[in-house]
Amino acid sequence: MTDATAEAVTRVQARPGRWARISIVIALVVGAVLVACGVALPETTDGVQFTVADQVGVAGTGVLIAIGIMCFARPRMVADASGVDTRGFWGGYRHIDWDLIVAVEFPPRRHYARLVLPGDELIPLYAVQRADGEASVAVMEGLRALQRMYH
Repeated sequence: MTDATAEAVTRVQARPGRWARISIVIALVVGAVLVACGVALPETTDGVQFTVADQVGVAGTGVLIAIGIMCFARPRMVADASGVDTRGFWGGYRHIDWDLIVAVEFPPRRHYARLVLPGDELIPLYAVQRADGEASVAVMEGLRALQRMYH
């Protein structure tokens, strides 16, 4: 990133790309299979009696598992002049001011980028994933440019 481009960066956003698409497909398949199993339950030939409650339970379990799988599409990261707001798989956003951030790094053999805070505290940026390739590189360049400007 050149100096002119670095000065133009005012906001950087990231969300998982590849894993979000994969989790959506897997969630749809798992949910559809378990809902179909719930609908097909009374059609067994082995003498077991299934009720509507059993059908609803199996279908409901499928929906809950699909929602859990969708959590892999949930991480977000937004960085601007005020700092970095990051959200993981669970919970809400966490705000970190630029004056607290010592480094923005993406270590080798790690799946996610991270912020280094004083005392070697690490904040993972689950939205910036190695699997996203060039998109992650652009986000890291933007984050580092913002850190140089505001730190």
